[in-house]
Amino acid sequence: MVGVNIDVTERKRMEEALAERNVLLALAGKAARVGSYAYDLDADIMQISEGYAALHGLPETKGETTRSQWRARVHPEDLARVEEMQNRAFRKRQSEYGVEYRIFRSENEVRWIESRSFIAYGTDGRPLRIVGVNIDVTERRRTEDQQRVLVAELDHRVKNVLATVGAIITQSQDGNSSLAEFVAALDHRIKSFARTHESLSRSHWRGVSLTELAQRELAPFAKGNVEIGGPNVTLRSEAAQAVAMVLHELTTNAAKYGAFSNRSGRVLVQWRWLRNGSGSRLVIEWQEIGGPPVLSPSQSGYGTSVIRELVPFELNGKVDFAYEGDGVRCRMEIPAKWVGKGGRPRTESKGFDETRPVPGK
Repeated sequence: MVGVNIDVTERKRMEEALAERNVLLALAGKAARVGSYAYDLDADIMQISEGYAALHGLPETKGETTRSQWRARVHPEDLARVEEMQNRAFRKRQSEYGVEYRIFRSENEVRWIESRSFIAYGTDGRPLRIVGVNIDVTERRRTEDQQRVLVAELDHRVKNVLATVGAIITQSQDGNSSLAEFVAALDHRIKSFARTHESLSRSHWRGVSLTELAQRELAPFAKGNVEIGGPNVTLRSEAAQAVAMVLHELTTNAAKYGAFSNRSGRVLVQWRWLRNGSGSRLVIEWQEIGGPPVLSPSQSGYGTSVIRELVPFELNGKVDFAYEGDGVRCRMEIPAKWVGKGGRPRTESKGFDETRPVPGK
């Protein structure tokens, strides 16, 4: 009997290389959340890769799952749409189709899947087998959702800005004023609006400190004649814009006719928390002292309308505005929901008490 020696070294090397390649593909599939699957349409069993098992949160050793289990994992809002996409592909004899849908990877974890399926048909045109690939696209979908939210928010804010500017232009018109006076009033109001917008932009629209807001509006007239104080409060963006516009109109009015129109006038701006049975409210008080006698005008202009109506309309708050002998007084109440985190009242707060008198009263 003659023996034959066969060199199997090359074959073993190829087998080892193939095994290593399969391991690398499996690792890549799990790391990149990519997995493959295959099934016959007349059976419930699906053959799946390790990447597919990792993507769907399945045991890695089985190598298979069922179509029934797959349906149970698909989000109920997406299942009918996914199956209709497949049925449409069958009706049109398409060789492939793609769809994106959500799965429940665990009770509280939802993932987005991009699925690309390839269909094999029999000679009679009946679909027989499907093979395909699943890719986890959750992060991409989240990014797209965030972009849509940001674009919608930007669109909303731009519309609000344009509407506000339009209202300022319309209401600043006064038949008794010259063109120069109209331009000056319009310029001051838009600059006030822009200052608030700048503060909100710096805080990424999370809110603005009420102290900063008041200081910015009164800064042009603050020469030892302004007192500003109260607890640490951050107004949300909507409230900041409304309060800034009211403070601007009060400041403008004081510069024309009130405490800022002479050397002896002073303005006090104080705020405190007011607690009552209906919930906490932020009280902001404006008081002019030492200015010329103030008389109530026979007809309210745009500035007075802003002072009296903006906070109740925009923030569901309250405003008491009065022309008194020693100057204008204005009291605003703003619901606590318009105050950002860190500015809410606490039981140990040392802010102004409701019974504590405001300086000058």
